[in-house]
Amino acid sequence: MKSVSLVLTIGLGSGLLLAGCNKAPSGAADATGAPGRPAARARRGKVDVAALLTKEEVGAILGEPVTEVEASGSQSVTYKTAVLQLETSLEVEQMGDVADAVQSMEGARKATGFLGGKPEDVPGLGDEAIFGAMSTLYFRKGDTFIHIQPPNLQMIAGLKAAEKLRKAPLGSDEQMKAMEELQAVQKTDPMSAGLQGGDAMQGALATIKASSKKQGTQYETDSRAMAVALARKLLEKL
Repeated sequence: MKSVSLVLTIGLGSGLLLAGCNKAPSGAADATGAPGRPAARARRGKVDVAALLTKEEVGAILGEPVTEVEASGSQSVTYKTAVLQLETSLEVEQMGDVADAVQSMEGARKATGFLGGKPEDVPGLGDEAIFGAMSTLYFRKGDTFIHIQPPNLQMIAGLKAAEKLRKAPLGSDEQMKAMEELQAVQKTDPMSAGLQGGDAMQGALATIKASSKKQGTQYETDSRAMAVALARKLLEKL
């Protein structure tokens, strides 16, 4: 899993770097705040995500109460529940100007292609929005760039099925049913691509490539619906 995270970080960093090249410096007007926009909001990166979405609002969308809000700086927050892996991460960044936010969106598109996926436009969400690799939702509103990582519902289903299998009495009908449930989840799980042989790095690359493509499963549909619901709730506050 650590190898997967490392390669994902490298891939996203490379794609976003491509979009960041040759940026024109922000104008003086943007540094001091555009007309009608508070100066505090105009300064790059000054968005307090935890103050925008409450635990109750996020919990209602995830279907479980949020038990912990873990902040990484003021603009990146992870909302966690008591259910293992049922969590979502949001990052909201106030860019220097609209052009910067547009370039960040282009970086997300390139990063998705770099990882083996295909950006999918999401109409009617902010000024532009896409689903990228691993169902990450990227969107912007004016000069604000946002991305949301929804829960991996397929992974959660697999963990629950594995736990049922572990607890079932040996040789029982309950054990057989749990095994069938686990196999059904694993059948469409892109994570299994990393188990097809090769070393750890090859497995990580195979997993990322498979995970970056659209899966077409109900797990993915429900996960993306959560991301869109979170985005709409967030856009109400911006």
